[in-house]
Formats: sequence, C-alpha cells, structure tokens
Amino acid sequence: MDAIRNPSPYHYRDHRWAFIDLEDHLDDAQPYIFGRLCKYAPDAEVTIVDEQNKAERLQGEPNLLISASPFVYLPNHSGIAFLRVSSHIEVKTFCDRFTRIIEGTYSNFFVDCEIELISDLRAFATKVSALDSILELDAKVSPPNPLFGPLWAPLKDYLISRNSDSIKVNEKAAPNEKIKTDLASLIRRAANDEDISSVEMPLIERAIFMSADGYGHGYIKGKNNNETVVIKTSETAVNFNFKKSPASHELSNKTEAILNKIQKDRHMEHGSDESNS
Repeated sequence: MDAIRNPSPYHYRDHRWAFIDLEDHLDDAQPYIFGRLCKYAPDAEVTIVDEQNKAERLQGEPNLLISASPFVYLPNHSGIAFLRVSSHIEVKTFCDRFTRIIEGTYSNFFVDCEIELISDLRAFATKVSALDSILELDAKVSPPNPLFGPLWAPLKDYLISRNSDSIKVNEKAAPNEKIKTDLASLIRRAANDEDISSVEMPLIERAIFMSADGYGHGYIKGKNNNETVVIKTSETAVNFNFKKSPASHELSNKTEAILNKIQKDRHMEHGSDESNS
C-alpha cells in the first residue's frame, strides 16, 4: 500500500511513468486509493513560434505529460479499475508499468506485484463453447487472500497446505486425440449463475476458473472448423464505460458495485481468520 502512496518513477526508454494526483481514502467506510498513472517525457521539446524572427523553433519542455490513466484501488477486494488510453496506455501497458513502479519503489527487493484481469464469464463461455475440441489446458495461479471461490477453493487449500504461493499446470491431449472434459459446459453453467461447486472436477479445470476470476492467467487451446484456436482468460476481461476524467468517489463506487456483483454471482466468500493468518 505504501508503494502506491509514495511511489518512485519508472524509466522506460525515453519516457518516465509515475502516479500523480493521489487521493488516500483508506480510512473511509469504503476504503480506496485513487490516482493517475501518467506517461511523461523528462527531456521533451515542443515547437513554438518565434515572433521576433518570424520562425518556428524548438523549446525545452521538461516532464511533458504525454498521457494519463485514472485508476482506483480497492484493498478490500484487492481489485483495481483503470482507463485504457488508446495508443498510449493500453491494458497490457498499464498492468506492466503499474507493477514496475510498485516493484521499483522497493528496488525489486523481496517484492512481487502482478495485475491479472477478471474474465467476463459469459464472453469466455461463448468463445470456449465454439470449440469443436479441446487440445490443451494451461494455467498459472496464486491463491487470493481473503476471498475464495467455491469452484477453486480446494485448489487454494491445497496450495496453502503445501506452503506454496503459486502453481502452474498444463495438460495436453495425446496425438490425434482430444481432452475428455466438460469444461465448456461448466463455464456456461457458471456464467448463468448456476452453483456448480459440488461438481467434481480435475485440478487443472479448477485452475482455469481461478485464473478467470483474476487470480492467475491461463489459456485453452482447441480446434474450431479444423483451425487451431487459443483462448486466453485475459481476452474477455470485464470492462465498463465511464467518464475519462472521473471524480474519485464516483469511480470507486462504480468499481465497488461491479466487484460486489462479481463476488455475488460467482459465490465468492471471505475465508476464516485462520486461513487469513
């Protein structure tokens, strides 16, 4: 949390990245931190008109702001919402620069920060259901704290029992075969708010659900009309329309409502005090 409130700029090529306009509302009933991730040029030059010589010339303009993306971080959900700025701060760029700033603030010493996107299950289900066969499943996940989803709670418990903070799993079909799985059907049922927590499923399928909930990343490789298709959990990220220059409380309230709905729809709960220690 301190790295968000007191960050160090991150230098990448000819630009620097930093958090600006930070607002600390951690003591509010609904705690959050608001700010903007900005991209700026420390040694920029701009073209101006020299009226005396009736010509144009370059003038130094240090720390020229190129672009900025407002964001809000909600610690109770370990969730963040941000604005995609076309051509300057795309989704992948935001995630990378944000984490670089956090890690760089601590000189990359015993700190690891990642932003994983939450999948829109209905969009994810539509893509997976279009596959004629599934050939490969792959996921890398880390258990969240304190939330857990019933579909992957056993996987989280397994990692905790082994003092592990992440696991990577991969499964490939034998040559000229397909994986025997009901994953497409399970994703459709989950997308329709059906409680399938009692359904027995392999570890790797639980990992796919866990990554779709934003606690890792994964992909499904399959065939559609004899074409190989790779569907990443990050491709169907939850997004919403909002103001480009939002008031902090407005963006916080909107994000809180969306995360609460995801938590409710996916039957996610808070773990016990024992599991949170």
